[in-house]
Amino acid sequence: MNTSRLYLSTIFVVMFFGIFLVQPVFAEKEVQLFIKYNEDTVHSLSASDTDDSSIKTIKVPQSEVEAKLEELREEEYIKYAEIDAPVYTQALSTPNDPKYMDQQSAFDVMKVAEAWGKYEPKQEVTVAVIDSGIDLDHPDLSPFIIEGKNILKPHEQPIDHNGHGTHIAGLVGAATDNGIGVSSVSRGVKIMPIKVLEQNEGMISSVISGIEYAMQQDVDVINVSLGSYINSLALRDTVQEAAEKGIVIVAAAGNHNRNDAMYPAKYPEVISVGSIDTSTHEKADFSNYGTYIDVATPGTNVVSTWMDGDYKPLEGTSMSAGIVTSLASMILQQSPYLTNTQVKDIIQKSTSEVSSSYSLGTGMIDASNSLDKIYSNNRLYGPNSVETAVEVSKFGWSQLEHNSITVDDKEIKGKIAVLATGDTFADSLAASPLGTYLNSPILLVKNSTLTAEVKAELERLGATHVAIIGGKQAVSSEIESELTGLGYKIARIFGQTRYETSIAVNKAVGYTTNKAFIVSGEVHPDALSIAPYSGIKQYPILFVKQNSIDPAVLDYMREAGITKSYIIGGEAPISSEVEKMLPAPYRIAGKDRYGTNFAVHDIFGEDDASSLFFATGENYPDSLSVAPLAAQTKSPVILVPPAIVEKTKESISLFSLRNRYHIIGGKAAIDVETGWELDRYVN
Repeated sequence: MNTSRLYLSTIFVVMFFGIFLVQPVFAEKEVQLFIKYNEDTVHSLSASDTDDSSIKTIKVPQSEVEAKLEELREEEYIKYAEIDAPVYTQALSTPNDPKYMDQQSAFDVMKVAEAWGKYEPKQEVTVAVIDSGIDLDHPDLSPFIIEGKNILKPHEQPIDHNGHGTHIAGLVGAATDNGIGVSSVSRGVKIMPIKVLEQNEGMISSVISGIEYAMQQDVDVINVSLGSYINSLALRDTVQEAAEKGIVIVAAAGNHNRNDAMYPAKYPEVISVGSIDTSTHEKADFSNYGTYIDVATPGTNVVSTWMDGDYKPLEGTSMSAGIVTSLASMILQQSPYLTNTQVKDIIQKSTSEVSSSYSLGTGMIDASNSLDKIYSNNRLYGPNSVETAVEVSKFGWSQLEHNSITVDDKEIKGKIAVLATGDTFADSLAASPLGTYLNSPILLVKNSTLTAEVKAELERLGATHVAIIGGKQAVSSEIESELTGLGYKIARIFGQTRYETSIAVNKAVGYTTNKAFIVSGEVHPDALSIAPYSGIKQYPILFVKQNSIDPAVLDYMREAGITKSYIIGGEAPISSEVEKMLPAPYRIAGKDRYGTNFAVHDIFGEDDASSLFFATGENYPDSLSVAPLAAQTKSPVILVPPAIVEKTKESISLFSLRNRYHIIGGKAAIDVETGWELDRYVN
């Protein structure tokens, strides 16, 4: 074996096995990375009998991902080092249930098969079917039926003599892909029969008793494919109590072609379901409609289970409610941490429009979109920080405005976009005041690469100039040349250090205030907390070290006439020695970065902020692009820890208009469950 071969093999052994030698104290989530060797390395490997693949994978703790990627990308023998991600087959599997062909057109329009491709049930869900009972021996249902109750005759089993309840049960949870009968949207839900009807009739009192029994059994979902136009106060209270217990309640809107809905579908806690004609995709001629309807599904020629092990097509909003109940169960199986309100919100916000002259809520349910919505709800994100910045830009800006800055004593006029590095935090945070001043997003580059997404976004914004923040180590000369070749005029704003770069940015803005925000140039969260208020108040941000102030910063303060200093953060990031060197210092701090974040909002936040922006308080680059957007809308950036702390809740409580919020970054920045926990506090 030659020397270079031995050297590479040694590196590979250390790389692939060294990370397993030290076990972390806490079980931190691991992220899989992959590396692709360059061609010379692959040829060298293929000369032996060992695996000659150009791809190898490693796993590292989540907190070490960025550092490990930077380390790997420095190695000459590695062409690419990236985060690994799952891929899925794009073929839509068809269940082997023989009557699925009778369901397929309806399932297709609801995107059910697409949803199955990403469906990963994590928790058992129990559905109470409050109806005429169920055929307890039906082969498509019996594996999932659990003990229920006959409200009408408590000493008898809840056996169906009508067929309606059995039909609904099949829509809720018929065994799918079992080689017999029909399919349901969800898979494996437990079905609890609660009999309140005999034939087609029952009483509100029985329905109330049925709901009460379901509550006692701690069910997750209640289906009520029945109703009345009589508003019983007792029914109202019982439904409200069930909702307060966290139960998802789904009800049929009614089959009387009225601009109305029946009770309990009419109650706001309930998901009220109307029907669409399966063949025309218009409102089914029988379906109620109007403002009390939340969503709709196909409700004509709906095939499902029937008595005596049989199957039968029916039509009605009852059938539609059964389908939505199955979708709600699927969502809860996928994400058991969701509340009933959040499940309803997901279903309503993920629908597709219905071209109808009648109001049918937000439209046709979309099962695939509903599962996607769990992960994307109120989130501005891309697969990495560069594309997250692009998504933030698309959300906040339609076009850039004409503006001007002064760089190296030259005035630059035009539509100026701001470009910074996503590899280090300091220069990008220093760019925040400039982005705010120009009313421009901050676009990012990583690894000296100008991506196609960033190029497209510059074109969409109508940029004429690009202000590059930082020196050539931050944003390479190759990127500058590429931008010039694309027709953009370049202004590079930089200093020899991050401290001098922040001064250069402040000079380009040309602040006229005597006040300044003082932040750590070494730890980024405090700078992120104050960045939007820098734009709103038009106070410059100045970086300092823990125990010293760069001479360039002191010179700028004297030249700019700064006589008031707001220190952001405690003495760990900015010491008392530095405080003594500042003019009229006033420290704004909490016991940690989240406490400081709260203190900043408590002093500078405006109660009528139009939105809330949530960004990770950890070392993650997705948060770099949010400050100009927050400043533009006079909104706070609330820092979020891996596990929500009291100060996060207190920061949220400072702002009264909380119905609009956005999470910045993907689930690696703020995980999905934490995102929905934030949703509960906001709403």
